[in-house]
Amino acid sequence: MKVRVVTELPAGQWTTIQMVTKELRSSLNPPPIEAEFSAAAGSLLYERADATLVVGLGPASELKASVARTAAGAAGVRLRKLSARRVLLNAQEWSEVVGAAVEGLLLGNYRYEEFLPQKTQAIQELVVLVKKGDASGAKLAVRRAEILSGATNAARDVGNTPGNLLYPETLAAACLKLAKESGLKCTVLDEKGLKTGKFNGVLAVGKGSARGPRVIVLEHRGGRKGDAPLALVGKAITFDTGGISIKPAGGMEEMIFDKCGGIAVLGAMRALAELEVPHNVVGILAAAENMPSGTAYRPGDIVTMRSGVTVEIVNTDAEGRMVLGDALHMAAQDFKAKKIIDLATLTGACGVALGEAAAGLWGNQTDFKEEVGRAAADAGEQVWPMPSYPEYSDKIRSTVAQIKNSGGRLGGACTAAAFLQVFVDKTPWVHIDIAYTAHQEKEARGLASGATGFGVRTLVTLAGG
Repeated sequence: MKVRVVTELPAGQWTTIQMVTKELRSSLNPPPIEAEFSAAAGSLLYERADATLVVGLGPASELKASVARTAAGAAGVRLRKLSARRVLLNAQEWSEVVGAAVEGLLLGNYRYEEFLPQKTQAIQELVVLVKKGDASGAKLAVRRAEILSGATNAARDVGNTPGNLLYPETLAAACLKLAKESGLKCTVLDEKGLKTGKFNGVLAVGKGSARGPRVIVLEHRGGRKGDAPLALVGKAITFDTGGISIKPAGGMEEMIFDKCGGIAVLGAMRALAELEVPHNVVGILAAAENMPSGTAYRPGDIVTMRSGVTVEIVNTDAEGRMVLGDALHMAAQDFKAKKIIDLATLTGACGVALGEAAAGLWGNQTDFKEEVGRAAADAGEQVWPMPSYPEYSDKIRSTVAQIKNSGGRLGGACTAAAFLQVFVDKTPWVHIDIAYTAHQEKEARGLASGATGFGVRTLVTLAGG
């Protein structure tokens, strides 16, 4: 897509986006009635005669980047349905949120249509109209929005790819390709490398599949040599049947999205490279396919993790924490990370607690948790702090090993976080459970159905991008 910032109306035929607050609704000609267009955030009015899509921003006093992003996302969704190819965004009065608006528009215009014979038309050319005095700042904001939305949508493509095509080996190939294009360093540990490195948690989860697991490391070295990196760690279970503790059949097709934590890391690393962020960042994807078979790991097994911690397996469907345990240890010990953040579609319990509106956030240091919370708010991705009481660690104590991989149903998201914390030692660490924000069944919040790319923009913002 071609995106450019201009200070004068361009010639030609365009579908125009006009953003208005509630206070400006009456200035439209002719003024619409409340029932026709309320100007509430995300409300839309399409004027076919002059090909103008009016977008509500809500009250002026409540306008901020997250509001503009979601409202523009709703416009992007509608424009895809209108097959609009050449779009003019009039941002002359909205310089303070122009980047967020462009970001939302490009995210909203996304569709995954790889296997559909007839595809809808995406925007081919986007022109952003601003005042002359705002042009310089707008160009920087729009460029960042392009990179962020492009990386997020690329992550959504991978997230939406079905399990027969996307599995640990092909995910590793995609990462190698991205690294070559983006100037990242990429290291892939196959089964031999995982055995040598004693990644026994990853190997245990992958044992049941004919497709072996991988640990994929992407490195962006934008900072000074020797500076400790920020580590981004993602769960990338390319398909999750639950293993021997098999899931119910209903809805299992959604388990292609169990890789979305790792995919968020992949998208973030792409954006950080394109933004040339002047910091060292390491992305680690722990990839496996969790399948039931004669070689699968079993309830009752005891696995010695890479860190040396012994784990009693009580539920093979608690597999994400097993692969993350090894990856977190790698980040803390091998890369001596200054801080670690992991993203994972880890527990259904988090969805029971928070629904689809927010991801859960845990951590071992208040300052870092607050830093991540601010980054998420700036990125327009909602997270909510969750407790890390000692009682949750008590729930995962085992009588036959040091810990067990499930503390049961009660407080399930919190006991899962307690499990992960074992593997980071004293490194500042945050865990975000994105189980119910990583994908959506229906179009909502200015995004199409399918993978949402949740977490990409939070990670980039956190890393200074």
